[in-house]
Amino acid sequence: MDIGKVAVITVFFLLINFYLAFHNLTILNSPFSLGPSPSYDFRIMLLVATIIGLIAGIVGGTVLVFINGRYFRKKSFRYAMLSTAMYYTMIFIFITVLVNTIIARIELGASGSAKEITAIVLDLIFDMVTLAYFILWGTITLLTLFFLQVNDKFGPGILKKFIIGKYHKPREELRIFMFLDMKSSTTIAEKIGNKQYFNLLSDAFADLTGSIIASRGEIYQYVGDEIVISWSLKKGLADANCLNCFIRIQKKLEELSPFYEKKYGLVPEFKAGLHFGMVTAGEIGSIKKDIIYSGDVLNTTARIQELCNQYKIDFLASKQTLDLIEDKGGFELVHIGNIELRGKENKIDLNTIRVVS
Repeated sequence: MDIGKVAVITVFFLLINFYLAFHNLTILNSPFSLGPSPSYDFRIMLLVATIIGLIAGIVGGTVLVFINGRYFRKKSFRYAMLSTAMYYTMIFIFITVLVNTIIARIELGASGSAKEITAIVLDLIFDMVTLAYFILWGTITLLTLFFLQVNDKFGPGILKKFIIGKYHKPREELRIFMFLDMKSSTTIAEKIGNKQYFNLLSDAFADLTGSIIASRGEIYQYVGDEIVISWSLKKGLADANCLNCFIRIQKKLEELSPFYEKKYGLVPEFKAGLHFGMVTAGEIGSIKKDIIYSGDVLNTTARIQELCNQYKIDFLASKQTLDLIEDKGGFELVHIGNIELRGKENKIDLNTIRVVS
């Protein structure tokens, strides 16, 4: 569960409720109104707005983030929006009927008949105020899901960078990159066919996303059967995230092996190369904008990943990158050698890792 997203949604819902409370106060004190009733207390209304905003944000935000992350990432955008609209309508009707039934029972007392209660409930349900709130919160719910989907489309953290214009002008920064590539992809494609191979990639990439996010990585690009993952230096080194990411991916694939065996007759395996260096980052494109990184580190990381086949190992990392990680507890470094990379003049010291605890 992404607590940060739930927190943002909660703040957003609170601000909407505060706006509605002040808007109603303004309307009640306008020249076109008879004024608030003697029982109206703005402080109580503000407290109610705060409580409702907190409950709606925490509960509704948690449900939306959970459902989007667990179920909607593998579904179409249309499916996600229509499903959300349907469930929102059902929940709104249920809550409205329940609350208004309680109100009607209080108003009529024990002597109220079922017919009288039903009449009051229907009047309240079809009241214009209820309809207005149904449309308002339905729109807010769908907009919230829309932004969650857009955030997934860009990748975690990328939408925020676009909004604040972090890379509107090119800037240099140190970043860690991992090139994660499916092993024996050509053989697999020939064996199961192009359509099934595409489905395999789609399933695998979706299933690995959680491991990448848990390691605070950003999915930079999908290139065929390859995922390019990136970290800022701070996030990648903290808790050895750039190393733990690959371990989490392997564990996830092992956990899901029965599913892949049943559906495809095989379990996908990945190899990875890890390196860091200086890149120039910036927005590119005028219509389909994207944030791209350019620098020698990308080519070097790709060459490191290619050597996994030669040395028959799943993971290779430059010694320079591993030396930056202060706490490598749980990992044992295994030196491979000072290797000459294809197309590179200078050799690079490479290591793999072994989990020891």
